Amino acid sequence: MTDTTARKRTLAPWLGLLLMVLGAMTNGLPFIGFPAAPVPWISLLVSLIGLVVVLLGLARAFGQSTVYKGKVSGSIAAAFSLLFLVGVIGFFWSARHIPPESRAAPQVGEQVPNFTLPDSTGQDVSLMQLFSLPVRNAPTKAVLLVFYRGYW
Repeated sequence: MTDTTARKRTLAPWLGLLLMVLGAMTNGLPFIGFPAAPVPWISLLVSLIGLVVVLLGLARAFGQSTVYKGKVSGSIAAAFSLLFLVGVIGFFWSARHIPPESRAAPQVGEQVPNFTLPDSTGQDVSLMQLFSLPVRNAPTKAVLLVFYRGYW
């Protein structure tokens, strides 16, 4: 005799987890040439759709436990989905606080305005002084500016 009470497997929590992973992976779209502005919104939208699918799968597994199985595996998928959602929300929040590009900032190839900063010995050196100092009896043609963040 066959068992007619076999419960169906619910794959919705795992599909939702897959959508959450896909949502987190969309944060890499700017690295392949996609415009960076809509990426946080796309990532958040895909992740929220994934969360809805996970919650529907859990509701099915726990609400209709006589028909569907997957309480434990669905709960595990939901836990991982929440971790991904926290990461995506963290990325979304931090991406919203990135300042926009300044149009006043010098672009590659443009001349930098003159400024004065202390060198490693504490002496003030201006950019024009660096251009006026000859190197090996030849005038300086270029100056490489390296800005370090912090006090390393």
